[in-house]
Amino acid sequence: MRVLSLVIPLSIGLGLSGCASSPSAEIPTANWGSGHFAAWQASDPEYRFFPGDSIDVTVHSAPELSRVALIGPDGRVSLPLLANVMVADRTDHEIANVIADAYARSVLVSPIVEVRRAALGPQNIIVGGEVNSPGLVALTGPVGALEAVMLAGGFQNSAARGKVVVLRRMPGGGLMMRTVDVSDALRGRGNVDELQLRRHDIVFVPRSTIAEINVFVEQYVTGIIPLDQAFSYAIANEINN
Repeated sequence: MRVLSLVIPLSIGLGLSGCASSPSAEIPTANWGSGHFAAWQASDPEYRFFPGDSIDVTVHSAPELSRVALIGPDGRVSLPLLANVMVADRTDHEIANVIADAYARSVLVSPIVEVRRAALGPQNIIVGGEVNSPGLVALTGPVGALEAVMLAGGFQNSAARGKVVVLRRMPGGGLMMRTVDVSDALRGRGNVDELQLRRHDIVFVPRSTIAEINVFVEQYVTGIIPLDQAFSYAIANEINN
C-alpha cells in the first residue's frame, strides 16, 4: 500500500487586481462541522495567492516602493521598508489592504496600494486512491476528473470506476465534495461530467468496496485536515446515493 503525504492549501479561481488603502480586511476562519460537507459552489470565486505566485505591487502614493514580489514558501513577500508580509491565501484586494496597513503603521500616511497578478506558480492537483501513479498532477489546460485519472496512470483493477470523488477547499476553509460519474464515458456512451478541476483540488478513486474509503482518510487526510469519523461516512453516502 502506497502512502502519499499531502499538504492541502486551498485553492481557487482567477482574479485580476485589487486596489485598497488601510486597514486590512479579515480573512474568515474555517467552519467545519460534524462531518458535513459544504454545498458545492460551481461559480469561480476570487483567486487566492499561494507560495510560488508573484504579485505586482504598486504604491501609488510612493511609486519608488512599487515592485514585483515573489511569494515565498512561508507565504510572505519582501517589500521595501517593511518586514516580510504574510499574503498567502488572500485575494489581490486583501493583499493590497494588508500591505497598505503595514505601510500606514510604519512610514506612509494614507497609502494607496494596488496589487495585480504577475505570474502564477505551478498549478497542481492531487490524484490518489486506486490509480497507477498517485501524486501531483500538473494542470496544463482544462482538466476534468477522468482526464486527471488518466494523467495519473489510469485506474487500477481494484478501482470503483463508476464514481470519482473530488474534494475542494472553499474560501474560509470549509471542505466541499462531489462525485463525478465516469462510467458512461469509459464505455463510450456519452460525455463525462464537465467539472473543471482547479489548483489544489484532490481527486480520489475509491476501491470497489466503499468501506475502503476509511483507508484513504487514515492515509491521506487524518492529521492534515482536522476531520472526524463522519467524514468517511459522508463520502460513502454521497457515492451510494
